[in-house]
Amino acid sequence: MTRRAATILLSLIALCVLALPAWAAGRHVPSKNAAELRDVGDLVPFAPQKAVLSALFTADEDAPRSVYGPVSAFVATRSCPTSWLIEKGELARTERLSALKDVPPYEFSLTLEEDCPGAVTHTVFVTSPGSTPEAWLKWRRQFHGSKAAGHYGAALEGLKKAEAAGLAPTAELRFVSVNGELVTQNLEDRLRAEGRFAPVFDLVRGERTGR
Repeated sequence: MTRRAATILLSLIALCVLALPAWAAGRHVPSKNAAELRDVGDLVPFAPQKAVLSALFTADEDAPRSVYGPVSAFVATRSCPTSWLIEKGELARTERLSALKDVPPYEFSLTLEEDCPGAVTHTVFVTSPGSTPEAWLKWRRQFHGSKAAGHYGAALEGLKKAEAAGLAPTAELRFVSVNGELVTQNLEDRLRAEGRFAPVFDLVRGERTGR
């Protein structure tokens, strides 16, 4: 092998070694806009547990009409590179809770970053693996007191039917922002308008969808 050929080979090996960590992590290198939004939101990369990726979810905090999912299937419908992120404070909280013994299901937030040219979309999921419809109502009772049952009664009945069908959601699509601006449109309406992701259960009718 000539000296020139050996030099080229060594250069190629060095490049492969430098690229290996990013390839092994399977992480998308964020655009400048995405990196800036991560800094503003104090967000860091995160690898969700299997229970999160396989979770079904709703997309309306007050009056969900459908159950969607799993989360991993939603991610697959995105048209641009995606990355999972979590706030540093939330990461510390989940690490502390996961270290405890016999800890009950707890909610935590994750952000799905979709990095498109000119538009970075953050979709925030609130997830609680192992949760139940009763736990869903209990969480809201913290804010609405005795009025929670009346306010969320119809949704709760639908969620119980979804649970009986083996399609109980343990996550919720809570917020969406584009380039840092919060989307004010109802998120379930937004999902339906996209037309890329069909529900698996109709909470109003209390039955599975055609899927």
